[in-house]
Amino acid sequence: MKRALVFGATGQLGCYSALALKDSGYSVIAVGRRKSDGGFFAAKGIEYIGNITLENKDSFQHLPQSGIDVVVNMAGTMPAHADMNMMPYVQSIVVGTVNVCEWMKTAGCKRIIFNTTPSDVVDYWGTTDPIDDDAIRSFPKNGNDHAVYAICKRAATDILEHMKIAEGFEPCVFRHFMVYGWHPDAYYYLNGEKRMLPWRYMIRRCINGYDLEVYGDSSRKKELLYIKDFTSAVVRAADTHVCGIFNLPGYKPYSLDEMVDGIMHAFAAPDAKKIARPDMPDTPQILLSHKKSEQILGWKPVWTWEDACKDMKKECIENPIELMWGAVDPEDVIHEQ
Repeated sequence: MKRALVFGATGQLGCYSALALKDSGYSVIAVGRRKSDGGFFAAKGIEYIGNITLENKDSFQHLPQSGIDVVVNMAGTMPAHADMNMMPYVQSIVVGTVNVCEWMKTAGCKRIIFNTTPSDVVDYWGTTDPIDDDAIRSFPKNGNDHAVYAICKRAATDILEHMKIAEGFEPCVFRHFMVYGWHPDAYYYLNGEKRMLPWRYMIRRCINGYDLEVYGDSSRKKELLYIKDFTSAVVRAADTHVCGIFNLPGYKPYSLDEMVDGIMHAFAAPDAKKIARPDMPDTPQILLSHKKSEQILGWKPVWTWEDACKDMKKECIENPIELMWGAVDPEDVIHEQ
């Protein structure tokens, strides 16, 4: 049985990746910054190792020193959960990647799965042309909270490319926009200010019987990647030795109108209304090419947005990761008729 170790396992991407690998027949070790996972992973037959911070190389002594076939690194500070301080990005992403690589050398593991941000190809934004996987990488020049994050993700990716040359590592790096999936926490940070995720705001309004407003040009398209398509890419990468940077788009580019329709169909009352607000600002329209992930990695998303919304409603009701993430907010409780 192949053995996988997942960093960042108490976060959404890491948690679902660990579960998907377990379901695919891997022996999985989940690793997180939190001391306790509330007993969640043990209930799933997965070992959990807590108190591991990637920037602290001494904490790696608590990890296995051999017998790991693949590493999945979904840890690191994200703008959605941080302020404007640069150092947490540098420490957790850049220094953390170096520490992971040094531990992997000791443990004799070559295969690593990592993720980066589409902000590293920001120079190609603003058109409807899908961005190529191997487009020249850069970072946002507007001083926003994604700039240092993109710089650090780019540096970490370059370090993994270096380790491929120097040590024979096999890095597979995913580029993607927001990964949609149910989580009890509906909030994020923008430039250090706490806000509710816009799509979660729409779901909450539906749950509580309100109409929805659709801002700007509702025909503008975006990528809607569901968490269970993301984790299928993780499993696919773990099963192969394919290296490189791979875009992970959604099932198809969806218009804002289609996105709202999917949310309303799953969560809204039959008499709820969709109200157009063309006077409000437009949403960004940025698309990713899918050719390389499909033709080289052999991955293709299967979750339509409509099915993803239905699945999120199911998880909202069941709250399957409550042991680790806590209870659903009272305003998100769905009372089935």
